[in-house]
This record gives sequence, C-alpha cells and structure tokens, in this order.
Amino acid sequence: MKNKIIKIGISGKIGSGKSAVLELLKMKNIPCYNLDLESRKIMKPGMVCYEKILFTFGKEILNKNKSLNRRKIGEIVFNDKRKRDKLNSIVHPELLKRVKELTVKNADKKKEFIFFEGALIKKTTKIGKFLDKIILIKSFQRIIIERVLARDNKTKDEIKKILAAQKGITQNKNDYDFVINNNSKICHLFQKLNSILEKISH
Repeated sequence: MKNKIIKIGISGKIGSGKSAVLELLKMKNIPCYNLDLESRKIMKPGMVCYEKILFTFGKEILNKNKSLNRRKIGEIVFNDKRKRDKLNSIVHPELLKRVKELTVKNADKKKEFIFFEGALIKKTTKIGKFLDKIILIKSFQRIIIERVLARDNKTKDEIKKILAAQKGITQNKNDYDFVINNNSKICHLFQKLNSILEKISH
C-alpha cells in the first residue's frame, strides 16, 4: 500500500516570500519543488514541450545552442493573452505530469508532505485541483518592490509591470486554503508556516 503524502502548493506574487518558504522546507528535509525550474526541465531540446513550442512560435525563439530563449518567449506572450494561453496549453499538461511523477517518487520514500511553489497555483487550475492544500503568501507592494530591487537585476518599472500582470493572483481568497501575510521578519513567516503545517498534519 502506497504512503499517503500531503500535496501542498505555495502561491504568491514575485517577491512575496515563496523562495524563503522553500528554503525553510529544505532545512526541515521536506521535499519541495519550484515549478518554474521544473518547467525549464520539460522545455529542454528533445522534450515534447520543446517541439510544440518551436512549432508554435518559430525558430526566432531559439538561442544559438538551439535551446529555447525563455526571455524572448516571455516578451512575445507578456502582452498577448492569446499567445500566452497557447503557451500555457502546451506547458501546463506536461508540468502536471511532472508534478504527479514527483509526488509518487516522494510517497514511495514515506514522506509526509510535498510542496510545489509557483506564482499561478490556485484551486481552479489543473495542478491546483491535484493538490490537497494551497497556501498564498502575500506582501505589501512597497515591500515586494524593495525585495526584488535588492535581489534581481530589474528596474522599478519592470517590477511594477510584472506585479500588474500578476494582479489576479490575490484577488480571490477562495482560490487558497491558507493565507500568510509576509510583511515583517523572516522568523515570523516561518512561525506562521509551521503553524499551518501543524494544522494540516492533525
């Protein structure tokens, strides 16, 4: 009989604290995966996603080494909902397969939890429906901008554009099981997360 593993999603805007949560989980030896990194793996040359994306968007999205230029793809789909939806229709089914594979792998290792972090995880998505619980990490926009400016090579205007594109993430609290407000010290974020894990496991 396979071990029942609790599948949890971590969602939130850029700079909200999702990566900090993953670092805490790693310290606790809890399996956790960044869906952006996992999507990179399934978009490598030779993979199903790679071939479909290349067919859809053309050779101009390739780097010199024939890998996909994710920045160029991002520029194409950022302001074009039709193309963005097309890209998602290619990537998301394969990403869901990857999520299921990782879940089975860790269930066999008798792990209690498995976490998946991604900005667009919510109950209405196919990945969200597969998960047992979803936690939203929220922060004030001012704090988010300060964090991202210190962390990434982005201008304030670039960050604001990303936040505007992600505005739907926090609009409906019914899309999430738990909400953590992350506007103070990192230790407070960890305390809130530990409290939620205790509730879920009992």
